[in-house]
Amino acid sequence: MHTLSSAQSTKLSPSQKAKEIYPLAISNREETENSRKLACPIVEHLKGAELFRMGLPKFMGGWEDNPVETLRVYETLSSAEAAVAWIVWNNHLACTFGRYLAKEDMENVYGNFSHVYANSTRPEGLANVVADGYMVSGRWTLVSGCELADWFVLRCLVTSKDLPKTLGPGAKLKLFFIPKSAVKILDTWKVGGLKGTGSHDIEVAETFVPEKFAVDFNSPVPIDTAYSRLPIGCINASGCAAMSLGLLKAAIDELTGMCMERVTPGKNPDLRDRLTVQSAIAKSRTILSSQRLQLHNSVTKLWEKSSKGESYTDEELADVWTASCQAANASRAMVSEIYAVAGTSSLYSLFRIERIHRDIHAVLQHGIVQPHWMNQAGMAYLGLTPSASMFRT
Repeated sequence: MHTLSSAQSTKLSPSQKAKEIYPLAISNREETENSRKLACPIVEHLKGAELFRMGLPKFMGGWEDNPVETLRVYETLSSAEAAVAWIVWNNHLACTFGRYLAKEDMENVYGNFSHVYANSTRPEGLANVVADGYMVSGRWTLVSGCELADWFVLRCLVTSKDLPKTLGPGAKLKLFFIPKSAVKILDTWKVGGLKGTGSHDIEVAETFVPEKFAVDFNSPVPIDTAYSRLPIGCINASGCAAMSLGLLKAAIDELTGMCMERVTPGKNPDLRDRLTVQSAIAKSRTILSSQRLQLHNSVTKLWEKSSKGESYTDEELADVWTASCQAANASRAMVSEIYAVAGTSSLYSLFRIERIHRDIHAVLQHGIVQPHWMNQAGMAYLGLTPSASMFRT
């Protein structure tokens, strides 16, 4: 089995581990695509490298340092196979939610280092208040990595005789930690982009969840560290942006490789002789570098303030939101341009550009990088109060 040894895992940084996994992700791309979930060798290697656990405290295998390192992980993995980065990114969020659990409950959910996690922040379930906890039922869509997961973190509308039965004013939402034994997977993920993420629908039927495994974004954070003080929303957005940058990097590398392989001296002009190709390569390289720099700088600023125990301003949060949305959108636009200038080759699955083009459009369907967040950031820059609850969370 192709996994890092514990000694290697301790010595290498997360981004170095990602580089070790890169060739494995490449060599298993077709199995990942055809099975609609990550190939087993990739999953086992990611477990051994503890890349599913980066959002946890350090004593549980987490990173607990500047989150720019996690962005490097997503970018590297995405440049090999977007589905791999996507599942690692989703696990980071599912592990981040563990910050709201008491230490012993966190160890109950996250104590097994071989476990994988999935989540849905869509409030598509109902949690009826009962003695000592809740009865949870519902169907959640787009639950990435659900077939791999040992635990799920699922958001529900909490209901009782005193609470609203529908979403809207006064609605109470919570996240519930639920083991895989209570989850039924429905085969619904029949798509083009990000096929390997296995983002099927899931169902939970009348499952009791103790009070201690129900949290919300206002719950106390028992283990107070600089990492656990980081805002969840914009850090999650920065991860989505990093995956987009990784896909752009892959498209640049693929087009460059195609140009170098198709050199026929003395015959018709080659692919690399086309003005559109030359322009696209030049423009894409500076877009990649500049957008990455802005994204990393804005996230580092939050990390530095969190390390000092200082509060963030709305403008500093806006910097991360805008850097994330702009990096993602600029990457998608540039990948589309590369797809166009590569000509008919882009149509063939033989060339990675075809898959990259599908995947980046799928990545940008995520709500965390939609134009709405640019509007929220603009409010902050104009001295207004951003209205979205996740802007500061």
